[in-house]
This record gives sequence, C-alpha cells and structure tokens, in this order.
Amino acid sequence: MSAESREHNRRPLRLQLNYRDATGGNFLYQYSQNISKGGIFIETDTPMPSGASLVVRFAVPDSDDSIEVEGTVVWVNEFKEGGDNPNPGMGIQWTNLDDEARGTIAAVVKAIAILPD
Repeated sequence: MSAESREHNRRPLRLQLNYRDATGGNFLYQYSQNISKGGIFIETDTPMPSGASLVVRFAVPDSDDSIEVEGTVVWVNEFKEGGDNPNPGMGIQWTNLDDEARGTIAAVVKAIAILPD
C-alpha cells in the first residue's frame, strides 16, 4: 500500500504487542513499527495472510492502560531469506473500533506527532 493511498498518516512507534487470530488461539508477541488512526504495522517473519482477522493487544505508551482491538491484515511484506526486504510484517487496518478505542488510538497518534524527531 503506498503512502498516497493511505487515509491516515502513520507515525513511528516501536512497542511490544501481542496478537492472535480473531477466532482464538494463543497470543503471539511481536513489535510494531508504526501506527495510525486507521491501523498498525506489525513486524514479523511469519505474517498472517491478507484478509485474516485478528485481535491486537498493547499497552498504551506513558499510561497504565492497555487496549485490545480487532483488525484485518490488509497487506503483507514477506520475509525473504537473503532478500532485500528489511521490514517483513503485516499492515493491519482497525475494525469494529468503539468510541473509547478510537479515542485512545487517536490520542497515542497525536502524542507521537508532537514529539521531537
């Protein structure tokens, strides 16, 4: 997905998170690379397939709160042994956000936007 086709600007955010298939199973631990009001990029050598539904859970930075939200894999950067892809993983688009989750994510993105480079 190109930057021109994104509805929301992504902000760099490296944080530990966990996710699992929306139908159940164990949570897997990975890191994010960036976040937006519309989604998150999860670094992983073993991304779920495009179209997969999942649940993402992470601690809200600078807070004691955490958030758990649903998302859909909308694009994948495959890991290639010896390849030139430095960022394997999957782009997740948030789905079914309630007002509280939407507000929390918007606040995280806004806080990152005002941090100095």
